[in-house]
Amino acid sequence: MARHWTEARLHRYIESEIEESLTLEYKSAEALDRVDAKKKEITKDVSAMANSAGGTLIYGICEFSGETKRHLPEKITPVDRRKYPREWVEQIIQAIRPRIDGIVIHSVNLSSGENDTAYIIEIPQSNTAHQASDHRYYKRFNFQAVPMEDYEIRDVMFREQTPNIALNFLIEIGNNVSSLEENHSNSINLIVEARNNGSAFAQYVACFLDVPVAILEKIENKMNVKDGGRYYRHRLTNFNQEYADQQFKSNFPLLRSMNMSWKIPLSPDFETLREDDLSIKWKIYADNALPKEGKIVLKEIEIVDLRRYK
Repeated sequence: MARHWTEARLHRYIESEIEESLTLEYKSAEALDRVDAKKKEITKDVSAMANSAGGTLIYGICEFSGETKRHLPEKITPVDRRKYPREWVEQIIQAIRPRIDGIVIHSVNLSSGENDTAYIIEIPQSNTAHQASDHRYYKRFNFQAVPMEDYEIRDVMFREQTPNIALNFLIEIGNNVSSLEENHSNSINLIVEARNNGSAFAQYVACFLDVPVAILEKIENKMNVKDGGRYYRHRLTNFNQEYADQQFKSNFPLLRSMNMSWKIPLSPDFETLREDDLSIKWKIYADNALPKEGKIVLKEIEIVDLRRYK
């Protein structure tokens, strides 16, 4: 998380009709109010994110009210920063017990008015269970924050003893080494980084990545083509087998705060295809931790240009 937020980026969420999910929720400006019920709702939504997979709350975008487009963003509804400053939002969130470490609140200035803003709250997955200001524990389920069962609270508290793998994505553009002095063709790669944010190390990490076939440079195994030919499944692990002899295997654990990365070559037409509404789906396993899954829209992945020639 902790990426750069702008008004243009908020509009892209609306134009691309990015739906709410386990890790994303839209809230209209009216969701911020000084009445106790609304304050409790804020702590409920934030704690539910932390107790689940972490995620992003956007205050300043309302959803469609109709059933057919429910959970899709309709338009920006500005928050008045004079009435609801960011410090006030932070104070409300601090009522959650225990406090959630690592929360970041972004304030995005809006062109609709001098005091118009949107608040984006980025919430990490926590290693313990957090209680809202109404003294209840919540989780994310079917686009909502719902009360947790006793065993679910115990499972969350058990996270301290399990690895917590988070995925980050980057697109890297560079020169092909063999063609630096000739036609200066480019290499484009999707970089997938797995980072262990948990306290326990991960002996085994397996990531299943479904990438749109259209953006890939090549297809290595037709058996991995999924969903009617739309996606290609990559199986990425930290398990390496070396053939010094047939019995020798090397397994490199992912220690706390360590990361590892994989590189997937992309099509030369990627920059054009990136404008389409394509997304990457992922699911990750690590030792005895619960599986985590999600998806990311290609337009939202940062591009790093390493080309020597422009």
